[in-house]
Amino acid sequence: MTLKMMPAYVGTIDSNRTLVLPADIPVGATVFVFVVPTHAPAPDDADRRARFAETLAAVRAAFSAPRASISDSELDALIDTARKTPQA
Repeated sequence: MTLKMMPAYVGTIDSNRTLVLPADIPVGATVFVFVVPTHAPAPDDADRRARFAETLAAVRAAFSAPRASISDSELDALIDTARKTPQA
């Protein structure tokens, strides 16, 4: 499959509903026209902030949870076991 690069032009429809094209586009050429919104819809900032607040609360809860009491020798044994476990 071959990709053919084609130029793209952006313009505005005039009050008489015409679109002026550059002179290098030949008469009879097939063109593609699509309407682009004049302004993008604003993202729903309230939902985004709510999701962030929930995530932040979960992170804070995880940090405030009581930590497991483990001795150095128990931690060393867990590390040794982890090192001996085959990696996927």
